Amino acid sequence: MAAPVPCEMDAEGAGPHSTATERTRVRVSASRFSSVDQLRSIEAELAQRPDDAGLRYERARCLDDLGRIEDAMYAYRAVLLADPRHFAALTNLGTLFIEQERLDGATVCLHAAAEASPNEPLGQLNLAVLAIARGDAGAARAAYEAVLEHFPADAQARLHAHNGLARLYERAGEPECARIHEAAALAHPIAWHFPHRGTGEPIRVLVLSSPRGGDLISNQFFDENAVDRTVIVPESYGAADALPPHDVIFNGIGEPDATQPSLAAAAELVARSGAPVINDPRAVRATGRQAMMERLAHEPALIAPRTRRFARASLTAEELLADGFAFPLLVRSPGFHAGTNFERVDDAAALPATLAALPGDEVYAIAFHEARDDDGWVRKYRVLFIDGRHYPIHLALARQWKVHYFSAAMADHAEHRAEERTFLGDPHAVLGDDGMRALASIAAALQLDYGGVDFGRDRSGRVIVFEANATMTINAPPDDPRWDYRREAHARAIDAVRTMVRERAAGRPR
Repeated sequence: MAAPVPCEMDAEGAGPHSTATERTRVRVSASRFSSVDQLRSIEAELAQRPDDAGLRYERARCLDDLGRIEDAMYAYRAVLLADPRHFAALTNLGTLFIEQERLDGATVCLHAAAEASPNEPLGQLNLAVLAIARGDAGAARAAYEAVLEHFPADAQARLHAHNGLARLYERAGEPECARIHEAAALAHPIAWHFPHRGTGEPIRVLVLSSPRGGDLISNQFFDENAVDRTVIVPESYGAADALPPHDVIFNGIGEPDATQPSLAAAAELVARSGAPVINDPRAVRATGRQAMMERLAHEPALIAPRTRRFARASLTAEELLADGFAFPLLVRSPGFHAGTNFERVDDAAALPATLAALPGDEVYAIAFHEARDDDGWVRKYRVLFIDGRHYPIHLALARQWKVHYFSAAMADHAEHRAEERTFLGDPHAVLGDDGMRALASIAAALQLDYGGVDFGRDRSGRVIVFEANATMTINAPPDDPRWDYRREAHARAIDAVRTMVRERAAGRPR
């Protein structure tokens, strides 16, 4: 059997490649990744050796980690033009296709990867992820079981397969089978080490990750020239297991609707450690979608849409109307982001078919508030709260009610980019006193060291909260001069996180 390909489990939230809890990315690692400096270094080497397939792949993976997804996909394609059977490029491009719900492209890539390297368990693992994305739980279960049968000596493969089966059985309402596979996945401490590559004493950071997905994408927060980073799964560490050496804990588990067991284990681990913690798990547990909207409901400076969780199979229009909802309204499955399994229902007649198409036993019903302005455009703003300060991240404009930056009408509209530039440079000038008061109320309600809010505005300018949580990503702008105006805001937010990590490790409280 070929040597195992280095892989990692990405449990990524609120970004262009967010995943459902059981649709966890498993992709091939590169030796260098996650910082702009590393990207520049790779590109300088590539200029000297343009035909080096390894460097081409390193560049693609670095772009992937930086959240420059469009650039990364083109870069993976460039690798495949030179080598159509490049396992890592096929794998990573295929998983990005899944996250964008472009399943035909994912099918081509992931089946080609499995055929190119039949002795790599990663290929079979991602066929399971693809089957889940297609709604075929039986095929996913068979693929995971094949990994356990054919690769019994590969600890990483067993971990992913058992974890995948646990999530599938959990979703299927078979808790005993889920517990068996979860116990197998978490039988030994799970850790990934990313060593310090600089000089001098590093900051030792312990990052907490969930096997259920729902993690913040945090790679770019940690400069390997200053940080020695270890990522662990809290549930896999018992009271007798020694924790890796660390100066500060960064809790990357951010989606409370999907990760309550992970957050409970993380809270126990944090208490045992005694080290400073960024995003205390107890605070994150209180930021579920319904809980946050209820907390903000009485804030006069904003609109927090009514949000309630219901059993999906039995939900009726009559029940919704009796609970204070009106049509149109929104429904979404808990634990999903980036618009996945999130639909608008215009009238009672459309409700049964919409609910039938959603996964899971429960759904959120969310009151719909019109965010379209007089000019016909819906605006979605993102602001992060980092160590008590506000950082504007982006403004996206679209014609439809569901807005995401990666699909918004920005690239072809210079006037939209000019509007975003103004927002990034002076959010107060755009939002006014009332808007800034609304942001302060949201930050106070979150009570997180790192969190954020996506929001729109009604025609009177009042803030409409779309979501507020700990999973908000900071995606690097594409390598195109049109986006140069966004780079300062991106760098400012990244620097703020790195400063917070450094200061917490040194003992400075928030």
